[in-house]
Amino acid sequence: MGLDLSGMPELKNYLKQLDKIGERIAEKALKAGAEILRAEIERRAPRSTFNKKHLADSIIISEVINGNIDIGPHKDFFYAWFHEFGASTMSANPFVEPAYLAVKDKIQRVMGDVIRKELARL
Repeated sequence: MGLDLSGMPELKNYLKQLDKIGERIAEKALKAGAEILRAEIERRAPRSTFNKKHLADSIIISEVINGNIDIGPHKDFFYAWFHEFGASTMSANPFVEPAYLAVKDKIQRVMGDVIRKELARL
């Protein structure tokens, strides 16, 4: 007595497609959440009084790599670290962590909305 599983190749193909769709949806949700945090960090970042490119103008979002995304100042603005954490001659004036704490609930809502909207399209 054998087990007849008709449609198994089609099911495997469908599951492979879902995996790709899931990655696309996750990436879209990450980018939506990252944009909210980027805007808030930019809003809170220090600006100098000099007529030049400011730290606030350098906040970037990386590409999604292995399900991770980075948001923060471009590497040319390495001194952002000193603002955030302080230095021996400078007190900390954090702006990244307070930005995250201010918008983390909004980020979660927006990411959830993106995921729900994309899944509803399937």
